[in-house]
Amino acid sequence: MLNGQKLAGHRGVIAVVGLLGLTLGGSAALFLTSQSMDRIAANRQQQQVEKTVSRTLSGAAAQASAISARLEPARQIATLGPDEAGAWLDNELGRPTVSTETNKAVAIVTRSGAIYGYTKGGRADADDLEQMQGAANSLVGALREERAAGSKKADSEPKSRAEIAAVRGEPVVVAVSPLPASGEPLALVTVTYLDDALLNRWASTLMLDGFTALSPRAAVPTGMRSVGLSAADGTSLGRLAWHPAKPGEAIRKYVIPATLAIGAAVLCLFLMIAQRASNLRDEAESNSKRARYLELFDPITDLVNRATFIRQLDQIAGSQACQLILLDIDDFSAINEELGHRVGDEIIRDFGRQLVKEFQGSQCLVSRLDGDEFAVLVVGSSDVFELGPRSTGIVVSRSGREGATLSVTISAGITAAPEHGHTASELMRHADIALGAAKAAGTARHVVYDPALGEAFKSRKGLEARMKKAIEDEGFELFYQPIINLGTMKPAGVEALLRLKRGAKDTPAVFVPVIEKLGLMPQLGAWIIQQAFRDSRRWPDLRTSINLSPLQLENPALLDQIDFNRARFEVAPKSIGFEITEGVLLNKSPTVHANLQGLRDRGYILALDDFGTGYSSLSYLSEFEIHRLKLDQSFVRGGRLIEKRSATLVQGVIDICHKLNIDVVAEGIEEIAEAATLRKWGCDFAQGYQFGKPAPARIAAQNLVTLQNNVAAIVDYRTGEPVLGAV
Repeated sequence: MLNGQKLAGHRGVIAVVGLLGLTLGGSAALFLTSQSMDRIAANRQQQQVEKTVSRTLSGAAAQASAISARLEPARQIATLGPDEAGAWLDNELGRPTVSTETNKAVAIVTRSGAIYGYTKGGRADADDLEQMQGAANSLVGALREERAAGSKKADSEPKSRAEIAAVRGEPVVVAVSPLPASGEPLALVTVTYLDDALLNRWASTLMLDGFTALSPRAAVPTGMRSVGLSAADGTSLGRLAWHPAKPGEAIRKYVIPATLAIGAAVLCLFLMIAQRASNLRDEAESNSKRARYLELFDPITDLVNRATFIRQLDQIAGSQACQLILLDIDDFSAINEELGHRVGDEIIRDFGRQLVKEFQGSQCLVSRLDGDEFAVLVVGSSDVFELGPRSTGIVVSRSGREGATLSVTISAGITAAPEHGHTASELMRHADIALGAAKAAGTARHVVYDPALGEAFKSRKGLEARMKKAIEDEGFELFYQPIINLGTMKPAGVEALLRLKRGAKDTPAVFVPVIEKLGLMPQLGAWIIQQAFRDSRRWPDLRTSINLSPLQLENPALLDQIDFNRARFEVAPKSIGFEITEGVLLNKSPTVHANLQGLRDRGYILALDDFGTGYSSLSYLSEFEIHRLKLDQSFVRGGRLIEKRSATLVQGVIDICHKLNIDVVAEGIEEIAEAATLRKWGCDFAQGYQFGKPAPARIAAQNLVTLQNNVAAIVDYRTGEPVLGAV
């Protein structure tokens, strides 16, 4: 084994050395190749520049020939006066030629000299004529010689030609072409300056970097290539210089360093592998042990995990008596949010240790199943009713914020085999049902499984399924109950109340908490708002009151939903009111308060519903701006209004509200005498079966018309005498 490792090591060294040699050799080859690429590219660019200069000369000669072919200046000059002839030449020759993109000048030359010229600045002066004539002397002379030589042939015409010359020391392209003339021979001379505009155009066409013209005495900068510009007699007129393309530079800058870096990385990798080779076996063995441990145990508490616990439970439950306890830390998510996950893990570990201490012994198995959920398996016959207090009596505490001590409570669900099942799945399911019942009852509770709990669990699950289906199938509808103005005994509005369709017996008090638990309240609440806005158009002169749940008020999109429906159904804010419960006022959430303020700012009426049933405090009436207070029916029903203490309380609430400009609505009015008494005490509005039961929108609209036209007489329930006739 050792010899094999040494042989493998030698082979590895040979491979690495060979790779390094290949890397260095390849890098050298790449370097030489890159230099060759640069030379080839520079030579190709030089050839392109030379061809461009040659094409420019040819083009200038061809353009001069084209201009001369369309002009007959001698004939025109002969028939015109000097001024008219000059103007004619400006229009026909000077401006059209000079107005092209390149910087040009044009002249007409005779044997005696230039007789006309035009430049960018207008009609050429004597100095301009002299410069152009001097630049074109050699070409004009050659043209005359060609003309003289060709005069012996009837069909021979002198050809246009061009060359590089100098005007005021600057290189130019001079082109000469014969002009048709019956008398003295004339020559057309065009001058194209090698200015920045022309050079930039060449640079753009040839894709040259730093293309420029150098004076004859200027040295070519280091690193630049150039092409010489010479006159016909060989005099140097300067050079065209540029930075040559270097395609090989990318290879030198990126590829070669990358290749060397790869070689160095391979060497480093080999050294690292060699250094760690002796440790890999130990590390692999350690990881294997860790993996086997994690298959069986929870890493935070070192208790057996769910899979291990379920296997043990399944083996024992089918063969002997045992008890199963499922435990859950109450409000653990809130603890994590307040103190952080690190403290949460500490609580988990502490609770696990105390649980093992409480149920230590060979007949007990403690497990952390998941999150804050634990399980205890007690083998043998035990009193299940004693296990609960032992489980929930464990105390775990931590310091909270601002130094306060946070005590953690435990809920437990207990089941036993064989009474409640013979398999792990049965026992776990029944214990989970019992745990759910314990948590529903409050904190620090324990519940022993009973078959009735299973039925309740099935019933709850059935209700949850029905609620999900009702929301998916739009199985809800809104009923509307009238609200009466006790001053006029006329309808003042309606309250929208949620109902299930198709004769379902479940009431809102039963199914609304289930919908909230399922997280479906935002979806249902949006539908309620939409439907109530739509139905409110049936009674536009009355106010429709819509109940808002606490979850709806925590929705940042609530105001957008309301604004959308107001615009969609064209409903004025004065036609809509919103009812909230007292618990909402305890919520310090910025979103809740922003939504409430947004409703006020938009002109909606806010009513405090069911006053007197929850956290009632008169301080709410001064701290929060509400428009209406709905007095709960418990203050009215069952003859409470004739009880002195109750009557005093109701009158006091009405008086306080009126002093704060808050209207009072009494709920649960079932007798006309109750309405009469409340009217006498100054109550503003009333609602109850006396004036109409909740009904669908179509029927509610008909009932409102009936109430509007037929107001019942109010009878004092103490004397039996009418106190208000039909209005």
